[in-house]
Amino acid sequence: MPAGKKQAMETLRLHMTFGLIQQIRLVHALAESSHPVSIPASEEPKFDALRARFGFRFAPPDAPGVDVTRFVRCEHRAPATFIGRIERPVIFPRAMADYCRSLWPARRAHRFSFQGLVFGARRTLLQKWIKANLGGRTPRLPDAEGAVARWRNKLFRAAGLDPTRKQRIGDLLLWESSRGRRFPVKAWDEEYVGALAASEFVLCPDGEHVWTYRLFESALCGAIPIVERACPAYAGFRFRSFEDRAGRLTWSAEDAEHNYRLCAERLTIAQPTLDAEIAHILEQAR
Repeated sequence: MPAGKKQAMETLRLHMTFGLIQQIRLVHALAESSHPVSIPASEEPKFDALRARFGFRFAPPDAPGVDVTRFVRCEHRAPATFIGRIERPVIFPRAMADYCRSLWPARRAHRFSFQGLVFGARRTLLQKWIKANLGGRTPRLPDAEGAVARWRNKLFRAAGLDPTRKQRIGDLLLWESSRGRRFPVKAWDEEYVGALAASEFVLCPDGEHVWTYRLFESALCGAIPIVERACPAYAGFRFRSFEDRAGRLTWSAEDAEHNYRLCAERLTIAQPTLDAEIAHILEQAR
């Protein structure tokens, strides 16, 4: 869309605090419409890494426009994300889907990977899977919510260092990290996405609820998800289970392409469709 035409369209004003990745992706998707988007100045730094990669801009926080806050929402438990009458489990901007597809390598360096917090039931699940599939011994994984881990992370951050811990256990790249909970890297983490694209399979234990964003991110990057439990949000995707024996798994280009296409069809919104719904929202908001 030419810049002049986009600036001539009505500005969409959002008066929200953005904490969930669902909300961040929703705003990025709105920025792909023909309309400028304005958010509170206090929230803009959360998008710094995302804007640096994808180049979109926000309208000034005090720009005149229409408040459309009540027409967009996220339900985290379901999951469900809404822009007016458009409903998706989660929403990804098309630019992000295209970029993730461009990262697919000819050969993937990691057979398995996991990136994220290791704690509680998730820690137990990972230990069980590693013992059953990668060596026969229970690995020692520090609990991210334990006192020692919290103390270590605090010291590292105070020294300006990244407390991330990477280790290779057999065919598994294990990246213990809390980066996904801190802005601006929470909104866009180039290393994280690169590791997904370099993996054949990604371990996807449950998130706060049964579903996890990691499954969709893995699918966009061409990695086959290995899930703890299936749920309605995963319907139609081709994934494996933590109960499957790792030695019998083979990465499938057909399955990877299927999952990517499903993400593109189910989780992104074509600009004409988005613009048409925004026109309806603006009529309702006036």
